[in-house]
Amino acid sequence: MKKLYGYFSASASGLLQWMMYLKKCQSVKKRFTLFFKKSDLVDQAIRKKMQANENELKSIKKASKNAIEEIIAMHSSLVEISEQFSKNFFALKKYYPDTFKWVLEQAKKTTLTVFKENIERGVSEGIYKRTLDVEKLSLLRHFTITGIIEDESLTEDIVLRNALLNNSLIMHLQFISTSKGVMRLKDSLMLNQNFAKSFFG
Repeated sequence: MKKLYGYFSASASGLLQWMMYLKKCQSVKKRFTLFFKKSDLVDQAIRKKMQANENELKSIKKASKNAIEEIIAMHSSLVEISEQFSKNFFALKKYYPDTFKWVLEQAKKTTLTVFKENIERGVSEGIYKRTLDVEKLSLLRHFTITGIIEDESLTEDIVLRNALLNNSLIMHLQFISTSKGVMRLKDSLMLNQNFAKSFFG
């Protein structure tokens, strides 16, 4: 399975090399047999990795003392989920359309669920406002993360990209937090200096 993860993280050129190899096969039957076997392996590897990410998110949620601590701790995992999809966006869409569709749906489902449950937890803890539109705010967070990650101009400036991602989360928390929540946010940022240093405000 180790090789499969390496394949999944490879660039689009790796996929093109595999397709070139297929063209060299003498037998049409062998060519399609190899292709579908490879397709299945790629699909299984991606599904296993996505499941591992979801398990990690569940562990973070269980260990977090409050909603703000939870979402800050989950931030890097959520970014990773979006990155896994965006890195091989075009190659995955072209050569593995079924897997592409599943990853797109699963990544969106996972992030929306995380944000929705986090907001609901924060409201119940009294650190998020009770008047929030949970569905719309969850969508906003999802599209903010994917929009920043999928912007090709930011792939050459990872420092800026990460700063934008961190700032978007902090601004999100500032907007939805009660006065009690703002204090919790300050405490969390004090414990996470690397995260706090990227804040523009």
